[in-house]
Amino acid sequence: MDNRQLSLICLIKILDKKQFADDVLNKNLQQTQYPSELYNMVAEVIKNKLKLDFFISRLSSKKLDKLSYPVRNILRLAIYELEYTDSPAYAVIDSYVNLVKKYENKASGFVNAVLRTFIRQKDNINPPNINDNPIQNISINYSHPEWMVKKWIKTYGLEDTINICKYNNSIPSVTIRVNTLKITMQKLINIFDEHNIEYSKSKYLDECLNINYKGKIAKLPGFKKGYWMVQGESSCLVSKVLSPKEDSKILDICAAPGGKTTHLANLINNKGLIKAIDINNSRIKRIQENCERLKVYCVDIEVADGTRYQTEINFDYILIDAPCSNTGVLSKRLDARWNKSEQDVKNLSTLQYKILDNAKNLLTFNGTIVYSTCSIEPEENINIIEKFIANNPDFIIDDINNYLPDRLKSKEKYLQILPSKYNIDGFFICRIKKRV
Repeated sequence: MDNRQLSLICLIKILDKKQFADDVLNKNLQQTQYPSELYNMVAEVIKNKLKLDFFISRLSSKKLDKLSYPVRNILRLAIYELEYTDSPAYAVIDSYVNLVKKYENKASGFVNAVLRTFIRQKDNINPPNINDNPIQNISINYSHPEWMVKKWIKTYGLEDTINICKYNNSIPSVTIRVNTLKITMQKLINIFDEHNIEYSKSKYLDECLNINYKGKIAKLPGFKKGYWMVQGESSCLVSKVLSPKEDSKILDICAAPGGKTTHLANLINNKGLIKAIDINNSRIKRIQENCERLKVYCVDIEVADGTRYQTEINFDYILIDAPCSNTGVLSKRLDARWNKSEQDVKNLSTLQYKILDNAKNLLTFNGTIVYSTCSIEPEENINIIEKFIANNPDFIIDDINNYLPDRLKSKEKYLQILPSKYNIDGFFICRIKKRV
C-alpha cells in the first residue's frame, strides 16, 4: 500500500472518525518504508484542512458535508499536493482518480473534474481581503478556526496573530534533552558527530539540542541507552524555573508522559523524592517506561486526580503542568485546533484553578509552586494566577526572571512564550510562593 492510500486511511480516522492523530500515525507509520513522507502528508493536510476545504467548497457542485469520507479526503490530499508540492499535476490527478475508484468508482469523474478545475481556477479563488475581514482572511489563509484567530487578534494584535499561525503551520523541529544522569552533553554531541547526525544547539538551554533527522526517533543513537529524551525547549524551561534542590520533596501533578518528571530527577541528581501523579492510567505507564529507560530512581508514581489529591507529605516544590487547550503547541498537536472550542478554554480554566487551589494544601510553609501550560490563552494562564493570588493573599508571585536565561527575561514576573517572538513552543510559566 503506497503512502497516498495510507494517508487517506489516516485522514479518515483522524478528521472524520475523530481518533487521536498521534495514535493513528504511530500505528500506520509502521506500515511504510517512508515514514517521514507519510507523516508530513497527513500532518500538512490536517493543518491546512480549512484552506483545502475552502478550495473544495468553491469548486465542488456538492456540499462538502455531503461527500463521502474517501472522496472528501482524497480531494484534500490531491489539492494539497497540487498547491503545496512540486509533484507533477498530471501524476497527482491520475493517482487520486485511480485511488477513488477503489472506494467509490462512480465518484472518479467528479474527482477528476474538481481537480482539473482547481488547476485552471486556483489563482482566482481567494478569501476576503485582509483589510475588509482580517479574521476570515487569516482563518482561511492560515487554516485556523475563526474563534481562535479572533481571540489572538484581540489579545496579541494582527501581526503577532499571523506569525503565530505561520509557526503553527511549520514543520516542528525535534528537540532532545540530554539525560545528565547518564551522559554529558559533550559526550552526546561526540556520539552524534560520529554518526553524522545533524543538530544545532538550543539558544535557550544548555541541555537541549535541535535534531535534523527524518527517520524513526527511537533509532537515533543513545535512545535505548537512555542518553536523551525528546522534550521541547519551552517544556524544559518549566523544571528549570522550579529549580529544586537536592534531597527535596517534589510533587509533579499531571506528570505524564514524564518529560518534566525525569528532568526534575536530573536537576536533583536522583537525590530526593519526586511524587508523580496523573489521572490517566494508560498515560502514566509512559512515566514508568521513561524512568526505567533513563535510570531515574527517585520517582514514586501514582494514578490520582490533581483536583482532589491528598497525602500526609508536605512538598517543598510542586509542579503543575495543567491540562490545557494546547494552543501554544499546534505545530505538534496536529488535530488540536479542530478539536477545541472557545467553551473548552472556559471549561479548562475551571479545572486548572481547581488543581492549583488543591495544590496549595500540599505545600510546606515556605514551599514553591510552578504553574505552567502549553497554552497562549490568558484565561488559562495569568487570569488563573491573578484569581488564585486574590483568593489566597498568603501567596505571592515569585519573579521568574531570577530563573530564566537572559534571552527570555520578561517585563513581567511571569513568562508567556509566544511562538511568534521566540520561535519555540508557546508556553506560560509562573512561579508562586507562600509569603515568609
